Amino acid sequence: MISEEFFNVFLVQGLDERMKAIRETVQPEFEILGEQLVLFLESKCNQKFYAHVAQHRRRTKYAPEITWCAFSQQKRGYKMEPHFQIAVNKDYLALWLSFIDNPKGEEKMAATFIKNPKKILTIPADFDVSLDHTITKTEKVGATDIIKDLQRWKNVKKGEFQIGKVFPKEFFKKKTNEEFLLESDTVFAKLIPIYQEAIGAVKD
Repeated sequence: MISEEFFNVFLVQGLDERMKAIRETVQPEFEILGEQLVLFLESKCNQKFYAHVAQHRRRTKYAPEITWCAFSQQKRGYKMEPHFQIAVNKDYLALWLSFIDNPKGEEKMAATFIKNPKKILTIPADFDVSLDHTITKTEKVGATDIIKDLQRWKNVKKGEFQIGKVFPKEFFKKKTNEEFLLESDTVFAKLIPIYQEAIGAVKD
């Protein structure tokens, strides 16, 4: 169950101590949610998906401010292509369609969206955009210029783009995991056409 403890792990000081809290509190929940979300994505995309729980093995000093579980069609990784994410920090849990760490063909994907933004522009105004997966700042779709964000992603060497929905931690005081899964199905259903367009742009 996603509870206050889920978010409070990011208040634990020290790399080893926080990672221990993440492994004990967050990652088991990610595995449970991941099994359900993989089934949903596979049923909607007619493709095999794999869940990848972030391990943060490269960290040697600073404790992570965000952790996540990613879903991709690649068994050995996820950052090389568009993928879905559940990401959590001390303030919120987010569901993302992510283009991070320079996925293969990102300029072509961004150009496709810029040239034909119809699907992106159907995303609800209360969804969110993130331009850097390592920080917690996000903008509401209705309060940002999506085309400008896409152009930045396309033209900036280390530019990133994530679109999805943020759920403040208070949301989970009133909702069960089952209710959240229904919400997540709704969010990902709106993101899947964008994901498929991105995958198709690289394959063309």
